[in-house]
Amino acid sequence: MDKISQFLRRCQFLLPLSLMVGSVSIAQGFEPKIVFASNRDGDWDIYSMDANGDHLAQLTNHPASDWLPACSPDGRRITFISDRDIDDLYVMDSDGTNVIRLTHDNFPEGRPSWSAHGTTFAFASLRFAVGNWEIYAMDADGQNLKNLTRDKMWDIRPSWSPDGSKIAFVSIRDGGFNTPWHIFVMNADGTERRNLTVDTVLRHSSNPSWSPDGRKIAFNSRLNFRGNDIFVITAEGEELERLTNREGANIQPIYSPDGTKIAFVSTRNGGYNIYLMDTNGMNVVRLTKTPPGIENLNPSWPHGALAVNPNGKLPISWGVLKRTGKP
Repeated sequence: MDKISQFLRRCQFLLPLSLMVGSVSIAQGFEPKIVFASNRDGDWDIYSMDANGDHLAQLTNHPASDWLPACSPDGRRITFISDRDIDDLYVMDSDGTNVIRLTHDNFPEGRPSWSAHGTTFAFASLRFAVGNWEIYAMDADGQNLKNLTRDKMWDIRPSWSPDGSKIAFVSIRDGGFNTPWHIFVMNADGTERRNLTVDTVLRHSSNPSWSPDGRKIAFNSRLNFRGNDIFVITAEGEELERLTNREGANIQPIYSPDGTKIAFVSTRNGGYNIYLMDTNGMNVVRLTKTPPGIENLNPSWPHGALAVNPNGKLPISWGVLKRTGKP
């Protein structure tokens, strides 16, 4: 792999794509696993673990780099990026079997975000526009590719909303390459793009992740150009809240299926490890415990339905309750 491709793949703003809650329900009694990428065995592979860090399982074992995983809404499939050829999209079962290559082009792809039905995903790609990342949508079988942005500035890191009507993403479209990255939201068809963080003091925001109820978006950003921290803002771009305040990198937040926790990556104890915290930033727990030099990145969680019903009954599918139209 050439140095440019390596740089693009490691950039924080490409990591990782979040999932979304939809009308595909997680089976009752199913314990959603956190899926992530790690180089703990010498090269990058995909792993899974319980929400408390137990029962670590290696899902891929290939000499190429496999990373940027994203769980389907029902938790049965995982998409990921691999340079087995050139940073193409692959999909496999949640146990690592039945690996299928979805894209066959000459440009690198970014990790997808699944739609509510689990039949479509959005992703960033360099295809058709050398040097310019844009947002695309495609069926989960690799068919019906659509370009949603078509701009001269980079649009990356899409994240589909729980009701399927919106896509959050990262862009420099309001100022160019020498200006801060911001979090944008657009309709699922690419129309009506709006900058959520332009009126804040944040710089270089990335990795948006929707809360399961669709009301908030978590992301990482810089305050006064210091290390990255995790922030939350409403879907309307209001009520900015800071959740972490630690030196170094605190990046790649992802909401838990029930919306009570946020998993994220931090270097607070040396190396890139995955942590878990309450949605107010309290009760931080370290899930992976690898030493510096070993990296654990791109945590992903299936978001098929709200895992805990306030009435203690079957899971609630927010896609059924909130859907305004098929994505």
